Amino acid sequence: MKGKSIFLFFCLLTLFACRNKDEGQLLRGIEEAWQLCEVSLPEAMARADAMEDSVLVASEYVRQKYCLLSIRLRDKQDIVPSSPDSAMQAVSFFSGRDNAIDAERAYYYLASAYRDLKDYPRAMSHFLKAVSIAEQGRDADTLIWQNALSQLRNLYMLGLNYEEELKVAKQAVELASRSAGSYLVDVASAYEHLDDTLQCLHYCDLAYEAIQEEHFQQKYRKAMAYMLAVYSGYGHYEKAESLLQHLSQIPENERPHNYELCLAKYHEGLNRTDSAIVHYIIYYNKATGLTGRYEAAAGLQRCHFRKGDYRQAALWGQHLDETNDSIIAQRAFEQTQRARDAFRYHRDEEAERAIILRGERIMFFSIIIGLTLLSIAMGLAAFYYFRKKRFAEELTARDRMLEQKARVNKELTRIALMNIAAEKAGNVIAYFNDIASGRAQISKGAWEGLMAAIETLYPDFLETVQSRESKPLHEPLLHTICLLKIGMKPAQIAKVMDAKIQTVWNRVKRAEEICGDMLDTVSAKE
Repeated sequence: MKGKSIFLFFCLLTLFACRNKDEGQLLRGIEEAWQLCEVSLPEAMARADAMEDSVLVASEYVRQKYCLLSIRLRDKQDIVPSSPDSAMQAVSFFSGRDNAIDAERAYYYLASAYRDLKDYPRAMSHFLKAVSIAEQGRDADTLIWQNALSQLRNLYMLGLNYEEELKVAKQAVELASRSAGSYLVDVASAYEHLDDTLQCLHYCDLAYEAIQEEHFQQKYRKAMAYMLAVYSGYGHYEKAESLLQHLSQIPENERPHNYELCLAKYHEGLNRTDSAIVHYIIYYNKATGLTGRYEAAAGLQRCHFRKGDYRQAALWGQHLDETNDSIIAQRAFEQTQRARDAFRYHRDEEAERAIILRGERIMFFSIIIGLTLLSIAMGLAAFYYFRKKRFAEELTARDRMLEQKARVNKELTRIALMNIAAEKAGNVIAYFNDIASGRAQISKGAWEGLMAAIETLYPDFLETVQSRESKPLHEPLLHTICLLKIGMKPAQIAKVMDAKIQTVWNRVKRAEEICGDMLDTVSAKE
């Protein structure tokens, strides 16, 4: 039975080790897929699909990590969530754990869900939470940190809070050791919103240098298009031509959405009015946003006015006014919607705060009532205690003399019993010496008598010896220790225990290892 239990234990231990190993591989695979999202989204999706079945039988931690990876993959595919529930579940799981990176990522994607659902107050709140976790934690996902700052910059821009937009854009630049070009462009854009032309161009130049060091990679296409428009507007055509050269090499379906607009501004800056008109019209016809159509209409009005075609200039001026009215109406609607969302957000916060305050008040009054009841109970207990104490003192005063006499009698009895016990212990030791010399035979119960004698002569000896071992001593070894304690030699022990001398020597050696100097007191008691 014992062998089966040990076998079962080792089987369970092996299974546990295998599961830990498998979960370690799953966690590494999830992290690799997470990082691949920035390099190759199809490969990251393929790896996530390959792990799906294994994750279903893994621990809750692994499942939540995989859930967070799935949220990231959907976000990378621009799939708008129907609700923030999945991200809220991830936040609930990771927010109470030690790993700050998991919590940072969870808050970031919860904020992204609120952003996609146009709930900007909650989106901003949770992006700020992700940034706060990254700033306070020992470890952080720097890319998520930078993206959270970039998202905050965009939200501040939508709210026309350009000072905060500039502040978070600069924070993102400070974090970016590599791939800083996009974040420098964000700072330039923020200065442009603040009408600071010199700083806008300065950060565009810094972004140009950073992107140039990385050989104008395609991932910077949006930043390069923005800089093309800025440089064209301020007459920096050398850098504008360089950017245009790299942008034109990007496949048409992968170019940034405002490429035609930036190209039109470039031609307009070089007084190529006809080319500018062509590209403005292309952009105007495919632009989906009112802001883009407004810029295209303004450019077409300028170009036709420059050509002297005042009728077309007036026509595009009319389109410009209509688009401007639409933008004003849309901004009014968005501001109303944001105000409504902010009101709902603050109302929900106040409701949550009221619930918390109500719970705190209930807890406060519960504590007061509890303390009051406890004080009453302690008062009654104190009254009972002092009354009982007074009664006990009266009894003590009467019985003190009797107790003193009893104590003396008890001490005398104890001394007498100790003398008798010591005498009996000496008889037991003498009996074992007779056995060793062949004058007597060992009888039933002799060993128990020997241990009782040793306990009488050497209190706590056997208990101390046993405490030095993690498991109970075997009887032969325990008997050997007892015989050594009463002063017997190995040859005598062999005769008493009817054992071979070599066996006895092995036991004696083991006994000396266990007892040490506790066997040196024999002569004092003989």
